[in-house]
Amino acid sequence: MAILFSTEFNISKERLRDVGVFDVLLDEDSPFFINVKRLQKCTEPEFAGSYERINRRFRDIGLLLKNAVPGGKLYRTAYEKFDFSEVNGINLGFSSGRHGAGFGPGLRSQIIKDAYEIIKSGSEQPEIFQLISLFEDNVGPDRLSDMIARIIYPDIVAYSQRVYRELGITPEAHPKYRFKNGLLKNPYKKYFLLLLPESIIHELPIARCWDDIDRVCAENQAIRAEINEMVSSEWTRMSSPARKEYLREQVFKDPDKLGRIIDAYQEEEVEACNVFRTPEYVTGVLKSTYQIPPSESDNSFDASLEIIESFKAWVEFHRGATVINGNSAKPSEKLIQIMIHGVAQMFCDKFNWDFSPETDSGRGPVDFKVSRGTDKTVLEVKLTSNRECVHGLEVQIEEYAKAENTQNKLYILVDTGSNSYRVQQVEQKRNQMLEAGLNPAKVVVVDAVPKVSASKFEPD
Repeated sequence: MAILFSTEFNISKERLRDVGVFDVLLDEDSPFFINVKRLQKCTEPEFAGSYERINRRFRDIGLLLKNAVPGGKLYRTAYEKFDFSEVNGINLGFSSGRHGAGFGPGLRSQIIKDAYEIIKSGSEQPEIFQLISLFEDNVGPDRLSDMIARIIYPDIVAYSQRVYRELGITPEAHPKYRFKNGLLKNPYKKYFLLLLPESIIHELPIARCWDDIDRVCAENQAIRAEINEMVSSEWTRMSSPARKEYLREQVFKDPDKLGRIIDAYQEEEVEACNVFRTPEYVTGVLKSTYQIPPSESDNSFDASLEIIESFKAWVEFHRGATVINGNSAKPSEKLIQIMIHGVAQMFCDKFNWDFSPETDSGRGPVDFKVSRGTDKTVLEVKLTSNRECVHGLEVQIEEYAKAENTQNKLYILVDTGSNSYRVQQVEQKRNQMLEAGLNPAKVVVVDAVPKVSASKFEPD
């Protein structure tokens, strides 16, 4: 089960977008974290001083360490100040992840020891603590998110209280729910639900157990420059702990190198996250807004057709088109694939079909495959904005079917309102293939063109 905040309280996507609040899942965690660089640019009034609050906390710890000796009073005080228990109620991260449980005594001791050595080497910028995932094991973005959330906890509470009022979620309007100090008790968990602006969250790495160091180093030009200058190809042969040790000893303890990295980090811009690019969250949205109907399919083609008809129904008659078009970026085939993936996974889990996204049998990766043993159906997805729509039907899916040794083919054409004439072109091509005695894929057209709400619709 997955229950969206908007579904529980019947709030429209448009209203959520106007307010700017993230539509969080209530009964499970959403795979995102608070991004401190996004927080720095946040325009919500409650978070106006949040970035400085974070740096002030770290600056105080750094000042203590600068004047401390190991084991002394100032050193112990710095350790005590580096205490960031997990904030319950924001429902971010991974429920079963190995990180995200705050900072235990052992990890705190190691971080303070390394921070002490870095600061004693001559670097005092508070941003050192924002970058600790680069030089400490067992510190990923979700644990950093917990740290940030704990520091700005008063701001999160104030924001949540205001948004609840704006959305009309009050004890008077919802007497069946429990409230305290303007906060709502999550009906699916034992904590009060804290809300966040969508503008400050970002994706967690898809591979939960991988260290995020490679991505961070690849995206941060200054760090990449230091690595290229000193280790070049050796970097690729280092283990993750060895890479972090190298950065800690050779970069973070060198004031000049660290200064260049922090200067670049301060200037770095992080684009807003499009939450509908994250498969696990999209699956949660699907589970919350649409239920898979019963199935009697006994072959892969009929099962695949039911999957696509379920997706089509969700888009055309439920909230799917709003989800597809309700984000800042234009719809992409990757986004549609993620959504179909979510529907297909729900269907296949329920009715015991094997589902494989982007399998490659030698002719390139087909978008999806549904199977039981040798009974296989290949599915290809195109948007009308893709100029290769006709080629996809005439050539692409045929090659994929040959590679999979199947005649079962399903071609999904999603009309997003861009170049809708391609629907007719694809249908004409399929008719030509039939007239030529060929066996073209069945075409399913999904109408994802944004609709005027029923209350505003005026018939001709």
